[in-house]
Amino acid sequence: MQTATPPQTSPPQRGCVLVTGAAGLLGRELVGQFRGLGWETLGVDLARADANTLVGDLAREEIARQACAGVDVVVHAAARQYHSGVPPMGRRQFFAHNEVATRQLLAAARDAGVRHFVLLSSDMSYGIPDAVPIREDAPQHPIGPYGQSKVACERLCLAAAESGMCVTIFRPRLIIGPGRLGVLKTLFDRIQAGKTVYMIGGGANRYQMVAVSDVADGCVRAVEQGVAGVFNLGSHHPPTVRALLEDLVARAESRSRIRSLPAGLTRMALAGLDRFRLSPLTPEQYRIAPVDFVLDTTAAERALGWRARFDDAEMLWSAYRTYTTDGGIVAARTAASDALPRIRPPAAPSASSTTKQTSSR
Repeated sequence: MQTATPPQTSPPQRGCVLVTGAAGLLGRELVGQFRGLGWETLGVDLARADANTLVGDLAREEIARQACAGVDVVVHAAARQYHSGVPPMGRRQFFAHNEVATRQLLAAARDAGVRHFVLLSSDMSYGIPDAVPIREDAPQHPIGPYGQSKVACERLCLAAAESGMCVTIFRPRLIIGPGRLGVLKTLFDRIQAGKTVYMIGGGANRYQMVAVSDVADGCVRAVEQGVAGVFNLGSHHPPTVRALLEDLVARAESRSRIRSLPAGLTRMALAGLDRFRLSPLTPEQYRIAPVDFVLDTTAAERALGWRARFDDAEMLWSAYRTYTTDGGIVAARTAASDALPRIRPPAAPSASSTTKQTSSR
């Protein structure tokens, strides 16, 4: 899909920003950075992040409209992901919720006069790349329902941009930070226990990540500068998978050994297990695992003055230390929540909003 031509916009005056997925890893970081710059911030999520969080499902029109009332900017970081409790059957319908919620939010934002809409999309929208590094104008061929839902959300946003709304779309690589688990939990558990760590393939491919604070910084820069367009976000000079894992094992002083599994046979075996919903990895994970996958971030650097501040080895080590420290994850989340000042409580949420939807990517 081609990137949208950025409209000529000027930096906005600071006002009120709505962060969806406010209780998630990225949502909390976004709220903190915007508030630090003097923005009034409101959040929406299925879990209450603080007194300024509206609890509800954005796929419901009334929740989306309530969330957008009086808001100048929307940063849409909420999405159903693979760690959101995906049901064994009906994955496509489960992730289609992302498109429904984005459609409702865009309509509410338009009617409320929101001047800037930021969507957190995903690197999974590309699928298996034809060439690396991957630019924003590369073909999008997602290989699973999550990536497909993100492409659908992007198309809705680009349609809104054609109607005159200032829209920015970010496609970050794997976001990492304090409390980030997902597929990393199994890796960290095995290293902590000194067990063998297995790779799909020889590990010569690169596995790029990006710090949660760097992703939030990109969003803040786009809003503060009034920049529209589509941008990749990722670390600079990511190491190979083998080098990354060997570094983590060494820092952890673990007895773990790194072993490679033949990529073709392993993917065939996982595909067989996935037919019965027994695979530990989804197709979007195991099919890309042995692939060299690096995003080109030149566009964000030029348009926003953005640059990743953390390298992959440091990010992974920091996440591991947080996870293996007693109470580390709970402490990190509590500290982030306690640091947020109380600004303007939203109206009371609907008691019937119980559908799964967030947290942020």
